[in-house]
Amino acid sequence: MQSITAILCSPSDFMGWRSLSRDFLNRQVAASAIHWSIQETDSLYAPQSKRILQNAPSSLKIPRSFGRLMSSVFASSTPDRFDRLYRALAHIQQTGEPSRADLQDFEQIAENVRAQILALRSAFPENRVKDWQVIKTDYDPQLIDSQIGPLGRLRTAPWALLSDSRTLCWDGQDYRMGPALPDITASCDTDLLPQALQIATATRANAYWQGLGTVHVAPTSADIEQSPSLTALRALATDCSLCDLCHHATRTVFGEGPQNADLLFVGEQPGDQEDLQGRPFVGPAGQLFDKAFEEAQGQRHEAWVSNAVKHFKFVQKGNRRIHQKPGSVEMNACSPWISAERRLLQPKVTVMLGVTGASALLGRPVTVSRERSRLFKLEDGSLGLVTVHPSYLLRLPDEDAKTREYIKFVADLRMAISALA
Repeated sequence: MQSITAILCSPSDFMGWRSLSRDFLNRQVAASAIHWSIQETDSLYAPQSKRILQNAPSSLKIPRSFGRLMSSVFASSTPDRFDRLYRALAHIQQTGEPSRADLQDFEQIAENVRAQILALRSAFPENRVKDWQVIKTDYDPQLIDSQIGPLGRLRTAPWALLSDSRTLCWDGQDYRMGPALPDITASCDTDLLPQALQIATATRANAYWQGLGTVHVAPTSADIEQSPSLTALRALATDCSLCDLCHHATRTVFGEGPQNADLLFVGEQPGDQEDLQGRPFVGPAGQLFDKAFEEAQGQRHEAWVSNAVKHFKFVQKGNRRIHQKPGSVEMNACSPWISAERRLLQPKVTVMLGVTGASALLGRPVTVSRERSRLFKLEDGSLGLVTVHPSYLLRLPDEDAKTREYIKFVADLRMAISALA
């Protein structure tokens, strides 16, 4: 059979590979007759560009779990991955199901890719570090490009990711892609950043950067329980889908603070601004919390601040997203996260802000008015304290009541701080 050269525009050209593969399968082209080649087009790094692909129909029914494995293989450094993936599709076309050998091989490759993705995500600073950050990596471009999407949800503040094969920039709103800088090791970060911003010219209006094969790392409860560090836990949390809130919220909002913090604050869930900024306690309630904590002689940058539920639960009313209290399903689904945060942080004092935070940690119904303002021992021997959520103070209609309750709230925070001595 005559050899066919199948040309892809980049190592990450999933759309091109899929289009060609569908055409070849429809024509029953043998895998041995196909030579896969990468030839970068001049339009790859243009700000905008159109692309015409064959719209070949597909009659294959690929199991969803196997499709996820294929995405991981595509993002891997496996040299013959285009050929192996096509052969896997041809086998499904002939037999109706993936081969056992493909399943075993692809699962092993996917496990390696998963570890690389988590390591890449772990290199990204928290969102409380607001300035532009330069991250250097030696991962292949297809793995980097498989995270266009997740990385912007992980770190909403601006960053530039540099490798010897790719430049990827995020300005807080959108991505720009470019080729590699000549030498990312020869210059300091402050010199590399303007170069990266200049060379990253392609936007997602360029058709060559649409339809990339995104690889998600869906964490299980076991993954969360075995996570070795808060940094690794945050990397895992990016793709949390343990409850349905992930389908509507913008992103997971993980806890933040120093990883040796002695003081932990646990609230209810992220609100509208937290969901947009990717940081806990930055909306109106968060601003009131910061004010009260400072008045109590505390410093937010010295505490770990988190929530019992990691996604924003809301109902849409016009242009507004109205907060909804999380239910037991969401609280139970999210419980491994806050448990893992406490396990890794080992705080001396945990302050539970409001009913949801207290109920999630104590595992029972809590009446804040009865249990607030006193220190007590938790199961691990550390101290706990229940107080109101700062949003409660914002909802009080009477100014005298607001003042009175605010003073009590500050006193509770001061009690927690004094317990650290």
